[in-house]
Amino acid sequence: MKTTTIQSLERGLKILDILGQAGKPLLLGDIAGHFSIDRSSVFRLVSTLAKCGYVLQDPETKRYSIGFRVLALSGAVSSQSRIDDLVRPVMVDIVSKTGQNTHLAILDGTEVVFIAVDQPTAAVSLNITVGTREPASVTALGKSLIAFMPAEERKAFLSGIQFKKYTPKSITHASDLELNLEPVRKDRLATDDEEYRAGIVCFAAPVFDHLKQPRYAIGISGLRDAIKPREEKYREIVRQAGIHLSAQLGFTGF
Repeated sequence: MKTTTIQSLERGLKILDILGQAGKPLLLGDIAGHFSIDRSSVFRLVSTLAKCGYVLQDPETKRYSIGFRVLALSGAVSSQSRIDDLVRPVMVDIVSKTGQNTHLAILDGTEVVFIAVDQPTAAVSLNITVGTREPASVTALGKSLIAFMPAEERKAFLSGIQFKKYTPKSITHASDLELNLEPVRKDRLATDDEEYRAGIVCFAAPVFDHLKQPRYAIGISGLRDAIKPREEKYREIVRQAGIHLSAQLGFTGF
């Protein structure tokens, strides 16, 4: 029996294979060279993958690489990703200064997805890996990104959240979360004070790109007893990391 396939889907998957095996970001022409179809058809395929988050295009070089949706599914960070090259030294520095779990995340729907993780070797480490998903409304990473959405977009976003009480401290209403986001916009730093997991405290800062959009969130998480005594120090370390990475991405708003 002959199996029926969808040619456009096959070609889209082939593009992911090409990018995954290249070992470096590719120009459209590099990708199109693997197909017998015209370049414009390949462009539409790549654009569709990029729109859905499976392919990432560097706005400066116009080169394409594997996107964060693929990273979230596979649980593997692509070594070719420009943000990984930028963020890894910063994360290592945060771990050395705080001794706490450090992570970079993006917003995907009403959840955050961890796209880079660095963990201490001499402290209790939480079970967080690349691809981990957590609800944005009760995490510092999520709140640091939600806070900087345009007002109308944020209102629509909050109305679509299905709030859940994970701990006695969880925010369970959109109006309460909106109030909680006000100091985040002022300080450029968000806090999860045992809102998602009892006994776990997190800080996170937004990372803006050259278009002044909050692309990522960087933060730390750890046991309350380890973080609270050094709260002010750790908050500033995370906040400065967000500022530094934003500048690396061309943001000039500070």
